[in-house]
Amino acid sequence: MDDNFRASAVRNGYQFNTNGGVYNPGKNYDHIKKLEVESAILHTQSTVGNINKNAIARKCGVGWHYVKKIETEMEQYGRVVTPEEVKLQNSIDNRGAGAKTLNETDMMVLLQLYFEEPSRNLGSYMRGLYRITGTIVSTSTLSRLFKEVGMTLCRPNLIPMDKFRPDNEFRAVEYVYMIARINPSKLKFGDEKGLAGKEVYKRNVRRNPFNGLVPPLQTNPDFTKNYSLTGFCGIDDRSSAVFCIIHEEINDATEFALQLELAINSGFFHRGDVLVLDNAAIHIGGENTVLEEWLWSNFEIFLLLLPPRSPEWNPIELVWGTMVVRLKHVPLYVLEEIGSHATAVESNRILSEITHDEVRQFYKKCKIF
Repeated sequence: MDDNFRASAVRNGYQFNTNGGVYNPGKNYDHIKKLEVESAILHTQSTVGNINKNAIARKCGVGWHYVKKIETEMEQYGRVVTPEEVKLQNSIDNRGAGAKTLNETDMMVLLQLYFEEPSRNLGSYMRGLYRITGTIVSTSTLSRLFKEVGMTLCRPNLIPMDKFRPDNEFRAVEYVYMIARINPSKLKFGDEKGLAGKEVYKRNVRRNPFNGLVPPLQTNPDFTKNYSLTGFCGIDDRSSAVFCIIHEEINDATEFALQLELAINSGFFHRGDVLVLDNAAIHIGGENTVLEEWLWSNFEIFLLLLPPRSPEWNPIELVWGTMVVRLKHVPLYVLEEIGSHATAVESNRILSEITHDEVRQFYKKCKIF
């Protein structure tokens, strides 16, 4: 092929197949060509199973991205859309802010769409509003509207399906009734947590501005280790705000009993304290079926169990969250200087620096007061 012809074709928007054929992806975005590609995709699916986009592109004289576009349309609409539908969709997507003022009916429809599915994206709201009321509005306008009325994006509060079973609700009421009559300083909350070393070293880095490469990060063997944490927290000034044991073994009922006894012997617990735990088997199963009797007969510590499916009432979860956030802000060179078990060492330091005032705030957030 003549080099001048190739250069001229490229300047006019044409591209070349691997077999030397020339095509213009912009001009070939007509409905007939789309139907041809759709037919080729359906034929390939029925005969081969897997879609080879390059083979279909060569057969139809289009580009790989053209085939991908048609495949996406088929997945979204079940077919290729007509030019009229494309034009209408573009008019919807390209309307700018203030193109049409939303009236009261539009707002009611948006609220209805929200209550149907709070995780909708802005495009879903835009299409739903157009489908029901005929109002055309841009996603940027909807974004500004939602910010103005306080409908900002946030993480959902995931609730198990069986959380509100009648017996679970009864136990929740019973728990609230009991905890409301206990001096908060007597309450000590406990739980376990798994911590992976690789989570600590997972950091975002910026590309090198000179060569565009992602710089490597050297890590010590702690990168591959997993740790188990057993911790307790409280606001009693007679003991530390947090007591935690970090080790590499897996936690089980026996391990939990040993670590609880170590916390008692270290002075974290006092006579008359109330230990609050969830209903995990590690706490009340196996040899810990007699945990309540053992705590009371030997140490005069009362065991109180959280209602099922209620981790949001346990402030130790906020302690763990605080530890993870602060751990990820520790400079990597500090972890390198520590060397072996750097994750465990820094986790222990962070937990030891959590104050009674911070735990008191965690208590407030968990509605303990």
